[in-house]
Amino acid sequence: MQTQPQMSAAASPASFSGNSALAVSVLKRVWEDSLDGMRLTDENGNILRVNGAFCQMVGKSTEELVGQSFTVIYESKHRESTEAKHRMRFSERDVAPLFERELLLWDGTKVWFELSNSFLEIEGYGAVLLSIFRDISERKAAEETMREFSEKLERSNRELQDFAYVASHDLQEPLRKVAVFADRLKAKHGEALGEEGLDYLARMQNAALRMQALINDLLSFSRVASKSQPFAPVDLGKVAREVLDDLETRIEQLGASLEIGDLPTIDAEPFHMRQLLQNLIGNALKFNRPDEKPVVRVNARIFTEKVDIPSHSVSRKMAEISVSDNGIGFDEKYLDRIFQVFQRLHSRSAYEGTGMGLAITRKIVEHHGGQITATSKPGEGSTFVVTIPMQQQNSKSLI
Repeated sequence: MQTQPQMSAAASPASFSGNSALAVSVLKRVWEDSLDGMRLTDENGNILRVNGAFCQMVGKSTEELVGQSFTVIYESKHRESTEAKHRMRFSERDVAPLFERELLLWDGTKVWFELSNSFLEIEGYGAVLLSIFRDISERKAAEETMREFSEKLERSNRELQDFAYVASHDLQEPLRKVAVFADRLKAKHGEALGEEGLDYLARMQNAALRMQALINDLLSFSRVASKSQPFAPVDLGKVAREVLDDLETRIEQLGASLEIGDLPTIDAEPFHMRQLLQNLIGNALKFNRPDEKPVVRVNARIFTEKVDIPSHSVSRKMAEISVSDNGIGFDEKYLDRIFQVFQRLHSRSAYEGTGMGLAITRKIVEHHGGQITATSKPGEGSTFVVTIPMQQQNSKSLI
């Protein structure tokens, strides 16, 4: 067995200059107490020294390792070729400083290591390679579990979206037939039906219309992510004006006043932004107080937020879009509920709708990497606030 080498002052940190005994003492303590496995090898791949953590990781004692080729810890199949690669890379000082690798050990055990390498000069030995092993098997197992879970969730979501699309699409045809034959029945046999019969027929037609609206909303909800288009610059001010044109008749009927502030241009899907503003402005008009004409204000502000990414933080610009009204408002204890599918706070007879509008809106906002919330009090109106990145990742969103 070879004598254990001592690292010279040349290998010590600069702060220990002039006190090599202290440097060696500190480095020895680090070597012995480290939870990471440490190994020194020479240019031929022979192991010069190992610490206790390394022995524990590979299942061999110091006596079984020192003086042997570093490949003694690996399966025998590729040892010779691995030694040849080591000699070549050592001579060229071409060893990766940090990488992750799954290794098959001599006893058949598979271990994931984070391996860091650096060359040192050791007195009496010349250049040696210091390799530090960190067992990351648990982390890799957790990552694999998360990856599998993510794939299953993605498949489940895709299947759910496909089901919603197919089911809704297949319901369209029989629903159209109900509507068509109801119209024919009223046109050809309306007099024979009498007042009560016509009332039943009207209820049937209204139910068919509600079902049609529900199916369309369900299709819209399922398509937010599955039928997405590339992000492009969208002028929200222009979109808001187009929405007001679409709502012109309702605005006139209600005598509503709408104030549109300066809205920015952001990276988004144009159709989605139109859906978003139409839902929010449409809601502000719908949930009005009978004794007061609706007043709706749409404003925006730009701000910068910090985003933490591995190793550092960056800044990105965000757009905050607010839609305020003087309508009936709601109790904020129901805030989470209003963004859920099919959830309503009021009866259908009081306010029309399928209960899907805000659920679609939230899904659109989240699809764009944003958030939506609201503040409100019963009888005092509501303010819905959408926070969304000015630029998306496929358009250099981090600036």
